[in-house]
Amino acid sequence: MTKELRKRPFARPLFVWLCGICISVYVPFECAAIGLGCICLSLMFFSRNVQREKSLYGERWQWGTWYLLLLLALSCGYVYYRLKTNHSFYYADWLEWCQLWQRELLEPIDLLDLSEWKKNVLATLTLGYRQELEGSVRERFSLAGAAHILAVSGFHVGVVYSFLRLCLFPLSDKSRLRYLKAVLLLVSIWLFAAITGLAASAVRAAWMLSLYLIGVTIRKKRDSYNTWCATAFCMLVYNPFYLFDIGFQLSFLAVLSIFFFYRRIASLFQLRNPFIRIPWDWFAISLAAQIGTFPLCLYYFGEMSSVSLLAALPVSFFSILIIPLALVWIVLVKQGWVCMPLHEMTSWLTDTFCSFVDRIGRVDPVTPAEPLSVFMLFEVYLSLLFLCFYIREKYPRYLVTALFFFFLFSASMLIERIS
Repeated sequence: MTKELRKRPFARPLFVWLCGICISVYVPFECAAIGLGCICLSLMFFSRNVQREKSLYGERWQWGTWYLLLLLALSCGYVYYRLKTNHSFYYADWLEWCQLWQRELLEPIDLLDLSEWKKNVLATLTLGYRQELEGSVRERFSLAGAAHILAVSGFHVGVVYSFLRLCLFPLSDKSRLRYLKAVLLLVSIWLFAAITGLAASAVRAAWMLSLYLIGVTIRKKRDSYNTWCATAFCMLVYNPFYLFDIGFQLSFLAVLSIFFFYRRIASLFQLRNPFIRIPWDWFAISLAAQIGTFPLCLYYFGEMSSVSLLAALPVSFFSILIIPLALVWIVLVKQGWVCMPLHEMTSWLTDTFCSFVDRIGRVDPVTPAEPLSVFMLFEVYLSLLFLCFYIREKYPRYLVTALFFFFLFSASMLIERIS
């Protein structure tokens, strides 16, 4: 475990920063200050004793501990300051300008041959404009397992990034033009994230893509988990209250679950036929994401779609086609050029997509016998965490611990039901 942490230098600062946020939100300032002071005094006393005994580790661990304590104090002080002043997310002038631009970009969507609710779905899917989306439509998408499509997330940013990268194929990755290509891609994905409202999931995807692009451009070794930690750390430094945003939690848990489970699930079957392998890969990604987010969805929403795994592939297929086509349509109309074939294609795809979601959304969802409490959620994720440790390390004690926490979860569900 220590070796894994050394390979990912952002893991420890992220954990300390998370602790600081939680302490600041749930513990009074006076108690936190006294606690940190006692820890510092204890560390000073312990350091003197270790120096007298001439520890083999020297002073390396002391500097590391003081650094982490300083980061913890900085985190607590920063969050307390934000709580005291105004912790709400503020909008800069440039972001307000982006929101005005978003409303202007909605005009070409009104020219499409679609009903009003389908136009609202398309506006939400491409530009993140959810103000006019009805609650019944959101519920329909949720029951179909496609609610994530209505929130601009890493999927949308990834589709836009892939489309732009395809358009910029003349700029070779092996020449110095790769720097120009990287800059254009970075500006484009952040502009897209800003226009769509800077949702936590979109910012997460933009950060991760930015770090990935920088690593590829300067040809440095990349690590997915370290990129995940660095992205979370940067976002929480900018706005600590992202931690309590549902989109932030679901997005980061889904990505972390995909990192760990996707390759393991996909490798269960060695498929060479691309017509079978590609659907299987999509299914593996969807299943991996839901392993990490399933408990959280039950906790927040009390239900989850029973057909989300089956609907994942067609929903993703339609979205991959609709998002680029709709964005190209918007740009062309704004330039004064109305392309009728593109008009017909975008309208037909959106109409077919909405009809598919409307039909599949009539299937009854999965609901637990009893609503999950915070303690139950904590027990489920501890069980899942130690199960991941067991899958990776193959130590029996991890499996026993995972089963223990799952037993506690089952007992909590039984007690809740009886009472």
